[in-house]
Amino acid sequence: MRTGRSAVRLLSQADGTRRRGARMTEQGNDNFNPGRYGPASLFAERAAAFWIAVWKCWRTVLDWTVLLYIVLPGAFIAVGMYRDFMRDPPSGLTTAMLIPIFGVMALLQLAGKFRTFAERGDALFLHRLPKWKQGFGWMGFAYGLACRLLTSAVAVAVASPLLLQTFNISETYTAILIVFFAACGSLWTMVEDRVSLRWKGWRRIVIQLLLRIAFAFVFVRIAYFGEEYALLIGSASVAIVVLAAALLRLRIRKNGTLLHEIAVENNAYVSSVSLILRDTLEKKPVPGRRRPMWFAQSQPLFRHRNGADKLADSWVKSVLRRSDLWKHMLYFLGAGTAAIALTPLALAVIVWLVLPALLLLSLQRQWEQWLAEPYVALFTWQEDLLEQASRKGKLAIAAPIVAAWALLVGVKFGMHFGGEVWAAVVLIPVASYFWLRKVNDMLSSFSAMRRKKE
Repeated sequence: MRTGRSAVRLLSQADGTRRRGARMTEQGNDNFNPGRYGPASLFAERAAAFWIAVWKCWRTVLDWTVLLYIVLPGAFIAVGMYRDFMRDPPSGLTTAMLIPIFGVMALLQLAGKFRTFAERGDALFLHRLPKWKQGFGWMGFAYGLACRLLTSAVAVAVASPLLLQTFNISETYTAILIVFFAACGSLWTMVEDRVSLRWKGWRRIVIQLLLRIAFAFVFVRIAYFGEEYALLIGSASVAIVVLAAALLRLRIRKNGTLLHEIAVENNAYVSSVSLILRDTLEKKPVPGRRRPMWFAQSQPLFRHRNGADKLADSWVKSVLRRSDLWKHMLYFLGAGTAAIALTPLALAVIVWLVLPALLLLSLQRQWEQWLAEPYVALFTWQEDLLEQASRKGKLAIAAPIVAAWALLVGVKFGMHFGGEVWAAVVLIPVASYFWLRKVNDMLSSFSAMRRKKE
C-alpha cells in the first residue's frame, strides 16, 4: 500500500511539473523575441506586406467577370498583335528605330524612387540606431537594384526578337544591356533622392527636369553606339553600381530624412492603387502656392457671350490648373496614340472613331465632380445653362487631343496609299472636329436626360 501511494504521489508530482513547464513554454512563446528581427528580415516583411496590401486592393476589382471579359481578351489580343509584329516586322526598319526603343528603356529607369519602407514608428528608436538605419538603406538599395534588373530583363526580352533578328545585336551585348540599364537606374535613383532632399519648390523641378533630359540623352547614346565596346560598358556598369553605393553611404550619414522616406512610401502606395481608389482619395491636391501658376489674373480663355461661356471657362481653367487632371488627359492622349499607331489602318480608323466617346465620358465625370465641389455647389444653375457649359467646356479640352489622333490617322493614310491621299493629313483633322461635336452633343443630351430623371 505504501508503495502504491508513493507511486501515485510521484506521478502527480511529475504531472504537475510537466504542466508548469508547458505553461512556462507557452508564456515564453507569447513574449516578444528581439533576436527574431534584424534590418533585413524586417525590411523583407514590410516589403511583402506592402505588395500584399496593393494586391488586395486590386483584387477588389479584378473579379472573375473582369478577368474573363476584359483582362483575358485584352491579353490574347496584345499577345497576338505582338506575335504578328515580331513575325513580320514592317519593311524598311533601320537602326534608327533603336533610338525610340532605348528611349523607352530610359523612361523605365527614370521611374521609381529610393525606398526603405519606413514607417512613422521608426522615429522612436529604429531610425536613431546606426545599425538599423544602415541596414534599411542597404536593403533598399538592393531591393531597387533587383527590381530594376527584373524590369530591364523583361523589357529586353520583349524587344529581343527585334534586337537579335532585325537589328542583328549580339546576345552578349543584349545581356550586357540588361546590367547596364539596371546600373544606370540605380544611379539615377540615388541622384534623384539627393536632389529631392537638397532642393525644394521650382528649383527642384527645374533641376530634376534638366537631369532627366541629360540622363536620357547619355543613356540612349551609350546604348546605341556601345556594341563595339560591349566589355567596356559591362565594366562601366559595375563602376556605376559602385558609384551609386557611394552615394548611398553619403545618404545614410545624412540626418533628418525620415519624413522624406515616409512621404515616398505614402506616394508609392497611392500611385499603386490610385486608379481603383480615385473616388475615395482626396479630390483636390493641397495648394502649394498663394496664387495659381496658370491664369493667375483669371484671364478668360474665350469670349464670354453668356453665362454658359463663363461657367465653361471657369471649369476649363480649373482643369488646366490641376496637375492631376491634365496629367490624366496626357495619359489618355498617349494611350490613344499608341492604340492608333500600333494597329492596322482599318482598325485604326475604328479606334479613332471610338476614342472621342471615351474621352468625353472621362471629361463628363470630371465635370460632374467639379459641380459637386463645395463652393460650386453653393450656386443654383439652370439645366439648360449646365448643358451648354458642359458641351463647350468638353469640346474645348477634347478638340486638341482628337485633332492629334486625327493627324496620326491622316499620316497612316498617306503612308499607306501615298500620292494625293496625303491630303488626308489636313482633311481628317477637320472632319474630326465635326465628329467630335456630334458625339459631344449626343453624350451631353444623354447626361441631361439622366439628370432630369434623377
